Amino acid sequence: MLSSVFLTGRLGDKVDEGVRFVEVDRVIPGPTGKFRTDRIPCRGLYGPRGRFMSAPKGSFIALKGRIEMDDRHGLIIVCEIDEMRRTREEEGLRSL
Repeated sequence: MLSSVFLTGRLGDKVDEGVRFVEVDRVIPGPTGKFRTDRIPCRGLYGPRGRFMSAPKGSFIALKGRIEMDDRHGLIIVCEIDEMRRTREEEGLRSL
């Protein structure tokens, strides 16, 4: 069975070695009028030393991946191709 997933969001907390959350905002507000954020566990293709794991929390990410079942985390996305951008605050700090 083939699976292909495309996500855009922000890099979140690291869950464990090689796995971190990608935070994706919903486009339709909930009953209270607030937008919810889904935290999706993703594994970097290159493990804990790859760019996916070393990029700062809050960085914007667009990724293409595949769905896998993981014994520890359940349904997980394996990141195959990614593009990341730092936040404006991080870019400003780097230029000082």
